Amino acid sequence: MIEISTFTTAFLDILFPRRCLICSVFLFHPLSGSARKQSLETYLCPACRQHLQVYATHLDSVRLLDVEKVFSGYLYAGPLEKIIPAWKYHKRNEFFPLVGELLESALSRQEILTPAFDLVMAIPLSPSVLRKRGFNQAFFIASVVSAFLKQPLARNLLIKHIDTPHQASLDRRARALNLGPENFQVPEPDRIVGRNILLCDDVLTTGATLSAAARTLKSAGAASVSALTLARVVLD
Repeated sequence: MIEISTFTTAFLDILFPRRCLICSVFLFHPLSGSARKQSLETYLCPACRQHLQVYATHLDSVRLLDVEKVFSGYLYAGPLEKIIPAWKYHKRNEFFPLVGELLESALSRQEILTPAFDLVMAIPLSPSVLRKRGFNQAFFIASVVSAFLKQPLARNLLIKHIDTPHQASLDRRARALNLGPENFQVPEPDRIVGRNILLCDDVLTTGATLSAAARTLKSAGAASVSALTLARVVLD
């Protein structure tokens, strides 16, 4: 005798099939009896999950100017090279919960001592880029991190007031020259004086953006600035 849950699963999979967000292989339906709680399995097939490359700190020795510590969840390779651009540039809203799951998985592996940070904030976008893109991916990351660490999330305490070319379109030397602390402002410095800040972004390549932002925050009185990114590029 076939159990009712099997019929339910088959029925839902026919009406509302769920596919892997990377390779489109069919996944279980999240409302069926076979579904588990929300996890990476809800969005990625076993093969794509297997190709996620966790970032190991021994892979390089990047030290960022004015940044105390740097945390990264994954290597910018394999599935992340598809997930981040699709989410960031192509308005693929279905990637928001997946990015959230990736971040929570990464945060559970990191040795982040919450007393070390008392404020979480995002690398800002310039107003024109924000209007064009419709959201700030770094702010979404910061909101997930803030909720996970149970630390306050800052809004508009760091702003980018000068438009610059996208860092992704530049080579390593040009990235370093493209952004400086003059590109950022702290409109209310009294709100960050003495604070230990965890600054969030999506991908760390050369670190020029994070270093410039950290310098601005420290000049405004922040006690320390560390950084957290979803992914990191390992440079040769």
